[in-house]
Amino acid sequence: MLPLVSANIFCCRKVMDTTDSYNSRMEISKGLHTYADPGEMTAEGSRQTYDTSSQPSAYENRIPALESLYSEVNRRLMQLEEQATKKMVWSNSIETRLESLESYYRQLIAPVNSSIQKISNVSHPYQQEHRNYQEAFSGQVPQKDLVKENEKLKKEVAKLEKRYEELLSKAMGMHKQSENMNDDSRLLAVLHMYNMLRIHDWEKLRQNVTSLTNKDGSSMIKKLFVACETHIWDIITKITEVLDITPLDDIMTDSEQGVMHDIRNILRHSYYKKQIEFYSEIVTQAGIVPRTETERVFTLKCCQIYCLLFLQNPPVKAEWEIQGSTIQNLEHINRKEVKNWRNPALLWPIMKYGEEVVEKGVVWD
Repeated sequence: MLPLVSANIFCCRKVMDTTDSYNSRMEISKGLHTYADPGEMTAEGSRQTYDTSSQPSAYENRIPALESLYSEVNRRLMQLEEQATKKMVWSNSIETRLESLESYYRQLIAPVNSSIQKISNVSHPYQQEHRNYQEAFSGQVPQKDLVKENEKLKKEVAKLEKRYEELLSKAMGMHKQSENMNDDSRLLAVLHMYNMLRIHDWEKLRQNVTSLTNKDGSSMIKKLFVACETHIWDIITKITEVLDITPLDDIMTDSEQGVMHDIRNILRHSYYKKQIEFYSEIVTQAGIVPRTETERVFTLKCCQIYCLLFLQNPPVKAEWEIQGSTIQNLEHINRKEVKNWRNPALLWPIMKYGEEVVEKGVVWD
């Protein structure tokens, strides 16, 4: 840009020099014409000589324009000098900002480098191959800090292992529930049968036996479920005696638990295929004497469904105690709010699949 400005200034000066020379010539011409007679004729008598000093020249008319151009060039020159100054200031500002960013980066990375140094110095069996790398770090870390960092890492590892076990357990549980979807005796299918029993079949029984109270119904259902558990345990005990296996989970080996798993599956499939009348023996063992056909069918269904639940892996068990149970695991038969319950008692038990509540208990008051 600066060479261009110099060229413009040179041109303007050349134009001004030309104008000054012309003005000088005009002044001389004016002086010569001062002594001439304006009306004097030439020797030929055919031409007249006129005073031209009063007539403006074309060059004289361009002088204001040239002066304006000169002013514009000076103004443009000042603008260029100002822009050049600003660029220099901006350049200095960028350098300052870069230095600030580099300083901020060093402040951020310092704690990370310190943590890496501490962790790399912690003694660990599989870190022996990195000793040469660890020696590259300068400085010494106090023993107290190393112990604290080591304990912190151990806790984190323990948390991760616990979380891994939980996820693995859930994955295995989901796999067990999702496998063999064509099995009509699987957990989800039997839980659906149980819901139909306590909603549809129970309401049908109440309409058929109008004298049946919630207290009587609760007592009957509990007796039937207890009889089912006793019946299943008697069958399993006989089988395990033949196989010389102790049917207790806490003292069984992995292979024995696998055998017990197969026994429950075989029994569940067998009990699902049996006719409904097969369960009349369990009803009799419970000491229940049905008064109507509807009540008899209801008791048989109770035994069938609970046996199929009790033969799941792990077994689904009925819990008849309200104390120690959370409100979230209970619901009122008439959909009352909890604040309106008065001395509630269980009509249908809380059903647990291992430690998981799969069906809420139904209370009445």
